[in-house]
Amino acid sequence: MDYAVAALVDIDDYMASEQARGRSWARRQLRHADQVVRAATHGRPGATSRPQPPEEWLVLLTGTDPDALMSDAAALAEEVRAHMVRETAWTATVSLGSPSPDGRGAAERDARLANDYKLVLGGDRVIAPPPPARVPLAPPVRIEQELSRRVRAGDRNGAAGLLAGWVDRCARERDVDPRTLRNWLIGQLLFVVDVANRSRLADGSTDWVEACARLPIEDIVSVGDIHERSYLHIWLREALGRLMPPPPRRDVLTLAEAYLAEHYTDPGLRLTTVAEAVNASPFYISHLFAEERRTTFLRHLTGLRLRHARRLLTTSPLPVDVIAARTGYLSAKALRGAFRRHVGCSPTEYRRAGLRPGS
Repeated sequence: MDYAVAALVDIDDYMASEQARGRSWARRQLRHADQVVRAATHGRPGATSRPQPPEEWLVLLTGTDPDALMSDAAALAEEVRAHMVRETAWTATVSLGSPSPDGRGAAERDARLANDYKLVLGGDRVIAPPPPARVPLAPPVRIEQELSRRVRAGDRNGAAGLLAGWVDRCARERDVDPRTLRNWLIGQLLFVVDVANRSRLADGSTDWVEACARLPIEDIVSVGDIHERSYLHIWLREALGRLMPPPPRRDVLTLAEAYLAEHYTDPGLRLTTVAEAVNASPFYISHLFAEERRTTFLRHLTGLRLRHARRLLTTSPLPVDVIAARTGYLSAKALRGAFRRHVGCSPTEYRRAGLRPGS
């Protein structure tokens, strides 16, 4: 009886590297990768290879001894992995199916089933035929509260980053399989749909017809075709970009500036404090200050503190250490340092000159 074993060669992080380095670079690397696969199969009895664009190759080995066939497939897989690292800028995962008497189609299905485990195992490895499906588990951590906060704030990048980190954490669970991980993720995406949807029916429930118009169910289901975690991260950013309404950029910035105006005298005030108060990520607030105000969070905060300090220096006899405490500085030394850097003189020199805050 003739058997067939399929080995699926899958370039790791192909989409992410193509986005980072460009399509021309990726095409050159693909030519090198193709040569690696061809060299590994050349002269090997019963071995053929077929490209599966853009970044996969299906290698088929045939023979009458299933054990010998499996051993040959494992040796070929390790050879391809080693040469891919040496001769390209990539690593590769090679997934092996079980010996099948039913021909190429069944052998390929087995190999793709094994390759699906790349989602939880990661790349740069040989993946053997998968074990039987495991009993579904509960996620190791829950993120709905924080995810809801970021979605309501319109923080698309923050929500996508939170989900991506959560997927990576779940994938490290010992008993998780790809199907379970995807089911958990689809649950989180439906949660995002529910939170982001502002249209409600008369009874207060989500208007799923309107919600699914922004992110159709087939888009959510398409996550089942993803077996690369780096590509899953890209997909999450794109999906949340379609799903979530445009972030209220100026509203968040206005809230952040108002909070700073009320709390800048607190020496413990930090960017993370403001971010939590206005329900946005620290990265997003920094981005808004840079894009809308052409400054940084720290410069804005320093400006508020020094403006107050200059006013007190010219309108009151308070000593410098008291003024420092009233304007958010932990010591007179810290105030003097800020004054030297941003005003060009010491607080005492400023007071003696009789300068005004607008000077």
